[in-house]
Amino acid sequence: MKYNLNELNIRKKIIIDEPVYKDDFLDKRIIDLQNAHVTGEIVEDLTGEYLLKIRFFGTMIISDSITLEPVSYEFSTDFEEKLEEIKEIYQDCYDFSKNTLDLKTILWQNIVLEVPISYTVNSDAKLNGDGWGLLNEKQVEEEIDPRLRKLKDLLKGDD
Repeated sequence: MKYNLNELNIRKKIIIDEPVYKDDFLDKRIIDLQNAHVTGEIVEDLTGEYLLKIRFFGTMIISDSITLEPVSYEFSTDFEEKLEEIKEIYQDCYDFSKNTLDLKTILWQNIVLEVPISYTVNSDAKLNGDGWGLLNEKQVEEEIDPRLRKLKDLLKGDD
């Protein structure tokens, strides 16, 4: 995913359209990456500065927040930034000696933002087990320790 920026002197646009290989983007939260693709372009804007415009999309396989089973999560992210700012911010992806830009770092930092903190597809998941269970608010009220019922009555009077 390296692009030679010297081509911008000849052409005013570099087209980006290639598949993304999952081996570069897997971590603890992302189990697998499927049908990932990046499209976009590096173009000169009206002020004479170069812009990187990319769209990164696909399907990531992550763990379900409740069952921990693998689930599919479709994502799409757009990124638009001036090339000069990219050179300063993402110094590790720009090779000054060859004037090349490697998109892997930029894509990685943007895909990490797309990973949801919590995601589940199965609302009917088994929410109890051997000696434990997840209670809703009504069940919690019904499960009040009998020794604390008088305390609850005392607290009601303070309203």
